[in-house]
Amino acid sequence: MSRIRGSVTIDDVARHVGVAKGTVSRVLNNYTDISEETRKRILKAVQDLGYQPSATARNLKRGRQDTLGIVIPVGHGSGADPFLSEFIDGIARALDELGLDLLVTTAHSRSHMIETMQRLIARRKVDGFIVTRTEVDDPRIAYLKEQNFAFVAHGRTRDPSGYAWFDIDNEAAFADGVRHLYSLGHERIGLIGGSLDLNFALQRRNGFRQGLESLGLAHDPSLESLQSVGEKGGFAGAQELLSQDKPPTALLCVTDALAIGAVQFCRKFGLRVGSDVTVIGYDGLPVGEYLDPPLTTFSQSAQEAGGRVARMLIDVLDGKDPSSLQALAKADLIRRASDGAPSKTPEALADALRNRLNQQPISGRKGE
Repeated sequence: MSRIRGSVTIDDVARHVGVAKGTVSRVLNNYTDISEETRKRILKAVQDLGYQPSATARNLKRGRQDTLGIVIPVGHGSGADPFLSEFIDGIARALDELGLDLLVTTAHSRSHMIETMQRLIARRKVDGFIVTRTEVDDPRIAYLKEQNFAFVAHGRTRDPSGYAWFDIDNEAAFADGVRHLYSLGHERIGLIGGSLDLNFALQRRNGFRQGLESLGLAHDPSLESLQSVGEKGGFAGAQELLSQDKPPTALLCVTDALAIGAVQFCRKFGLRVGSDVTVIGYDGLPVGEYLDPPLTTFSQSAQEAGGRVARMLIDVLDGKDPSSLQALAKADLIRRASDGAPSKTPEALADALRNRLNQQPISGRKGE
């Protein structure tokens, strides 16, 4: 019997085996009151005939769409962050293995994010949401908890209880980063951070300060620059910090995109990255390995994180307690050529940059 895959019906299977339609249905739904011999005959017929249950009918019966949603916030410069592309790719790959779909959309404000989620829920477009770039007090998480709608967060909020999340120990990573730089001989260490509304940026800033305190280094507010988390923000942050009379000799950046922008600034104005200025990023993006020089970074595989939160959301949809699905992982430092011992004192670094700036003034506005 040759038929187009997908055109075979449950009635065809029942006629082929010589059983009632209901018997086929009970086997396909894993009921145990059918004899093993009949079960094997039905499953063989399903395979031979190429029968595929109707996804629409199956989903209506289960109340599921087999689609997960993610609403990407485009504020805070996150639209320019390559981490999100890698993260979404990881989600899509994991769902593809499970035969599920991913619906991706964007929102330009907090209210727009909630409106978008409300619309997708009302139209039954998705079974659950993956929330990323979590804020300290995140209105998306508050809304989804209030609606009792399934979700998993990549990152935490101020109160991480009562929902499923996967996060990296950001504070420990940045405290370790400061200690690593100090071990190389750096004592003036700068931070290029992101908006402190973003919980990961706040955690990494806090870890930076904890690292300074653990070494007995004074905290200097002028050595912290908060920017949008893309490459333009990194360029602007490096400009702000390195143009000081006593600049830092090392820059710790809260994303790889910021670090890439900082490297671009240094190269443009003749500073040797890894010697005159050390630059360390955070994300472990593949592009970092191919920079000149290759970027030292704290690695958290964006693809693996995407796959992990996708599978966690499936667990939530299958009835697991969200509060039992909370995981904190460690970021690993991958050393490449962008970090090293300082070759210049802060004062000598300032003189070197000042000379280059006199020859080639910086154009453009901060953060561009």
